[in-house]
Amino acid sequence: MSRQKVLSKLVSVVCLCGAMLPFSVEAQNYTQGFRFKDNLMISPYVNLEAIFDSNIIYAHDSTGDWIYRINPGADFFYKKGEPGDGWGVVGNVWYANSWYQKYDVKDEHRFGNRLNLYKESPKGWKAILTQSYTESDQNDSMWLDGDGVWRNRMYLDVGGTLQYAFNERLTAGLSVLFADMWYGNKGEKYQVLHGWKQWTVGGEVSYALSVRSRAVLTGSYQEYYTGAKNMEFGNTSRNYSLQGGFMSGLTERIRYRAVAGASLYDYGGETSGAPSYALDASWKISDKLAATVAGAGYFQPSETSYYQRKTIYTLSGGLTYKPVQRVTLTGDVVYRGEDNRTVDKYSAYIADYSRNQYVLRFRAAYALHRYASIYTSAEYTYQDSNRSHWDQWDRYRFSAGLSLRY
Repeated sequence: MSRQKVLSKLVSVVCLCGAMLPFSVEAQNYTQGFRFKDNLMISPYVNLEAIFDSNIIYAHDSTGDWIYRINPGADFFYKKGEPGDGWGVVGNVWYANSWYQKYDVKDEHRFGNRLNLYKESPKGWKAILTQSYTESDQNDSMWLDGDGVWRNRMYLDVGGTLQYAFNERLTAGLSVLFADMWYGNKGEKYQVLHGWKQWTVGGEVSYALSVRSRAVLTGSYQEYYTGAKNMEFGNTSRNYSLQGGFMSGLTERIRYRAVAGASLYDYGGETSGAPSYALDASWKISDKLAATVAGAGYFQPSETSYYQRKTIYTLSGGLTYKPVQRVTLTGDVVYRGEDNRTVDKYSAYIADYSRNQYVLRFRAAYALHRYASIYTSAEYTYQDSNRSHWDQWDRYRFSAGLSLRY
């Protein structure tokens, strides 16, 4: 893509945002979006961003390029009734388009939505329905100077949870989730990747040990169906997980949930076991400083080989600091480990391998006023692997952007 084409597109984007601003200014009665009868709130937004990526193909021999992105969307919220005896909907819709300055074969557009519906009863029942959808389209053909790794990808999940409080101490819940991940494979253009359909059924029991903490026991069963059937192994794999731990009760500054246990993964006539965990915590240290920690360990099918399964471990930690009212600084560290294991029958032909990825990120945002803010960010990623030196790479990204929200 030529520089003139990129600038032309950015000018069009700026004109679009300029056309939106007068409309927003005329409706400045509320600071969190358009409100209708105090029940419905809609908050539209658009982000404009310029990014330099030193390694757009995530390879040992890096290739850098500038990326220009527009990301409009809207958040919405609806509630009816009183807390503990009402229902509501929370969700958003979004779209993102990215243009590459030099390697325009990687131009990409993505869109999606998220929807959560909840219902509470004074008798102790609580029901939650969730749905999310993401679709990306990137014509990264290996015959057009691309690397053929990214292509059309769709992800959909639909789930539900039913929870009941027997008394002030004891709570139990059941949940179900369906997920579908699909790749648009074209052998003449793309390296083949395998998606899957997934069913999950789980249960959880928690007991209040004190006002501030609860003990938790949770278990789940999962079935995966790969996108195409392997005649030798079939297309089904199963995962069993049992975990126990603790979660926070009614606290204002600290919220946490930490469970750990073990998982069994059954595929190709073999059963593998590994530790599993899920961690999610936040701590409001002061009015200016907050900290977060998150992580998970789990099995999943391989996207690149029928004869392998993955064990994935993640852990991240971050800080958010507001030195003054208009400035927000955030920084975090992310680790992701991936262990790919081959079923015994094919271990002589397909080698096991592992990857470790480390990410450092920093972001600074400044609020120009209630409807607009500017931001800049820096990110560094390093991946090591025992597969080959070609699977080892690093990358840095710098970005600057403008965010408009009503």
